[in-house]
Amino acid sequence: MWQKLNQAWQDPVKDSWWKVLLLIGVYLTSQILAVTGLIQYGLARSGLDSYDLVGADLSDLAYIQPWTFVIMEAVGLVVLILGISIFGFKLFDWTLNKWKLLIGGFAVYGIMYCYLSFYDQILIAYNPAFETTQNQAALRISTQGAPFLLTFLALSILGPIVEEILFRGLLMKYLLPQLPWLGLGISSVIFGLLHRPANVLEWGLYAGMGLIFGLTYLKTRRLEYTICVHIINNCVAVMMMYVL
Repeated sequence: MWQKLNQAWQDPVKDSWWKVLLLIGVYLTSQILAVTGLIQYGLARSGLDSYDLVGADLSDLAYIQPWTFVIMEAVGLVVLILGISIFGFKLFDWTLNKWKLLIGGFAVYGIMYCYLSFYDQILIAYNPAFETTQNQAALRISTQGAPFLLTFLALSILGPIVEEILFRGLLMKYLLPQLPWLGLGISSVIFGLLHRPANVLEWGLYAGMGLIFGLTYLKTRRLEYTICVHIINNCVAVMMMYVL
């Protein structure tokens, strides 16, 4: 098993490392442009001037309309799909048995659920007043007033696909194709950092999730499995946001 996990990735692409970095750069640029456009739209609707607002208030204008998260995730996904096609990255296998995918996805999510439940107890032990992570709290505030279906589409479907392409497909498979364990470590560390942790313990929660996603990818060599697990996890998280 461990020998298989340590095998170099197949489907090599010449000089893939700089293509990965370029594609990630283009993706980040698209997100900045999308946020800038949404802020301008928010300013136009509010009738305010940007000079009257501080940075935090200005950023909040990007989330005035309920389509914000959907627009940003959709733009990011289009950019990534185009980049994958242009550079010839092979990330998907459409012949994968769908029932096998679902069963495997729920099985790995069972492991994820146990991990999250255990880690919640660590966070509570550290801070008895702990209720949710800073990232989850920010999402709740940002999606207030947004229709459930839009939030569900953005955070439970589009978001996981984009994140798995970025962190597992690109960073793990094509940034360091000959060093799968290093790719796993880098992707997990960055995955934790980009979920806006309030402290080291919250970073550990998300980095651990990234590690589970990454190990699933190393074991199966199928990005569809990690996408499936990620979608299941985020579906549960989004429903809890609306229920609790």
